[in-house]
Amino acid sequence: MDSHLIIEHRGPFGLITLNRPEALNALTLGMIRGIREVLAVWKDDPAIRAVIFLGAGDRAFCAGGDVKKVYEAGIGIDDPVRKTALARVYFAEEYRMNRELFHYPKPTIAFMNGIVMGGGFGVAGACKTRVATEKTRFAMPEVGIGFFPDVGSVYTLSRCPRKTGYWLGLTGATIGAADMLPLGIATHYMSEGQFAAALEQMIEVEDPEFLDTLSGLPSDAEAKLMPQLDLIEKSFSASSVEKIIESLHQDGGGFAMETADILATRSPISLKVTLAYLDKMQGASFDTVTAMDYRLAIGFMSGKEFYEGIRAALIDRDKAPRWQPRQLSEVEGGVIENYFAGDLPDLDHSD
Repeated sequence: MDSHLIIEHRGPFGLITLNRPEALNALTLGMIRGIREVLAVWKDDPAIRAVIFLGAGDRAFCAGGDVKKVYEAGIGIDDPVRKTALARVYFAEEYRMNRELFHYPKPTIAFMNGIVMGGGFGVAGACKTRVATEKTRFAMPEVGIGFFPDVGSVYTLSRCPRKTGYWLGLTGATIGAADMLPLGIATHYMSEGQFAAALEQMIEVEDPEFLDTLSGLPSDAEAKLMPQLDLIEKSFSASSVEKIIESLHQDGGGFAMETADILATRSPISLKVTLAYLDKMQGASFDTVTAMDYRLAIGFMSGKEFYEGIRAALIDRDKAPRWQPRQLSEVEGGVIENYFAGDLPDLDHSD
């Protein structure tokens, strides 16, 4: 078993703790494989009635996947097969894990204390019960690193009310529990101080549904998106990223201009792929979304945007990515459609 996972059997519950607090519990390939292995064993174990996921430390549930390793494996390589060799393995394993969690026959619970981003939501978002605290910070920030919201997240984002999922996917910005609950991203709320006691109580009574009696509500004052629903729905219903930005500028208010400024920093290709993806996946199944995730991920790994985004964010840390092309108007429609072209891959038999 991977050393960055803590596996426990307490009462009728199986506990999986993501244990890389120094890296905000980011998922390595070994952790992904370890989770899949444990889930397979517990699936047929009558002593396990539910599975609980936690993050070590108090800063993060999980801040994402180990994208730096994928970057290092592909940077500077021209041959597309060699360039994407690790990516094809990593993403296939990760998306299979997301599927297995989504379809798991037993209750699954994620205690999402702290940062929940990217691959972290791939774990939490596929769980049936998702508990947020006052410290939870959720985002799918991939458009800021030349990628797209993956790990099955578009299944959730495309179902968020009034285009809020579009706002989340295209800005990559962060929200807290007061927005996560009404959007369906979280199902329960409790303060961090209640967290450990609630877990012990649930184990003591041996009932995963006991959590329902402990759930509360965050302060409405902390909501970021709820007061802006009319603006978000109007602007993000536009048919292109350019028209979304135009609508935001026409509004001219503080939230609208802040949103427009965020979009201006994101990869133009990532923005256009993400908008098309959200449109195409309306009503799609989770398995269809994760299959398309794999297609898009390998497409991005074969190009340049992801490597430039990771360079700026994690390698040189200059926070000044040089996107190519730099302007939305320079992105050709055919380029975007090529990301989606062809039959969906068979994820269960991909590398």
